[in-house]
Amino acid sequence: MSDHLVESYDKQLELINSNLVKMGGLVEQQVKDSLKALDDKDTEFAEEILKKDDKIDNLEKEIYALAYKIIAMRQPMANDLRTVVSALSIANDLERMGDHATNVAKRVANVKVSMPSQSISKIVQMGDDVQNMIKNVLDAFIKMSEKKAITVWDSDIDIDETYLSIYRELLQMMADNPETINGCAHLLTIAKNIERIGDYAQNIAEDIHFIVTGETLERKSDNAGQWEDLDIKT
Repeated sequence: MSDHLVESYDKQLELINSNLVKMGGLVEQQVKDSLKALDDKDTEFAEEILKKDDKIDNLEKEIYALAYKIIAMRQPMANDLRTVVSALSIANDLERMGDHATNVAKRVANVKVSMPSQSISKIVQMGDDVQNMIKNVLDAFIKMSEKKAITVWDSDIDIDETYLSIYRELLQMMADNPETINGCAHLLTIAKNIERIGDYAQNIAEDIHFIVTGETLERKSDNAGQWEDLDIKT
């Protein structure tokens, strides 16, 4: 392969990576804004957030087009192939994270019932922890750090445990006071959307680990044994 072709190929790979980082930054901001709208119960701000989702979707399309072009024309191998294939998975996960953040904003924008403030505070705190996951997984991607990817992967169990606590609290609140059912039902959906964002951040950590090592992340984590116990509880 000529030097010109090698340089062009490298630039295409760099463009995929930079677009993924840009997409991740947009998702991070979308999550942050949705949580602020929820915390402030700001329906107008929530409606503004809904208009920004197209930027994330468009970046995903650009990444897909470039990745397929590289696969078809360059026939990448080894680490390059893992990078390109994983980029498709990461872009999809980021797009889904953006969708879930938008779903939170939709709930805030459209809800016409009172939602318990105490539960909102707990959900926002869980959201802050999810934002840290997003920030850390993007950092792991930029640095291609296996160690950072494992740390992010491990942290999702804390998000799941927090979600279960909120879930049980809201169910108990509805049982004790039927008048809270509508508001609590909205919060249950919001909390689930935030928990799912954490799941997708964990998926990205798995992809990063695969790019770096060529191996799956299963059983690499010190906390791996807790997952089965958590599933039983649910």
